[in-house]
Amino acid sequence: MQPMNGGYTARAVAAGSDGSPDGGLVVSLAFLALIALPLVVASFPLVSAGLLAGGVALVALGRSLARHVDRGTVREISLPGLGTVEYRFTRG
Repeated sequence: MQPMNGGYTARAVAAGSDGSPDGGLVVSLAFLALIALPLVVASFPLVSAGLLAGGVALVALGRSLARHVDRGTVREISLPGLGTVEYRFTRG
C-alpha cells in the first residue's frame, strides 16, 4: 500500500507549491469586474450615462484648472453687497 499525499507529488510538496500564487485574488477580482461591467451598464443605462458624463466633466474641470495654474491668472468675482473677491491660482 502507498501513502496518500492528497494528490501532490513529492516534488511539488517539497517545492512548497501548495500555496496560492501571488496576485491570484486581485486578478480574479479584476476579471470578475471586467465580466460584470457590461452587465451593469446594460442594466442601468441612465446611471451609466450619468457617471460617464460626470467623469468627462471632472476631466475637463481638471484640465481647465491645470491651465489656470500654468498661466498664474488672477480672476475677480463681484459679490453684490459684499464687494469684489480676487483669487489667484498658484503652484505650491
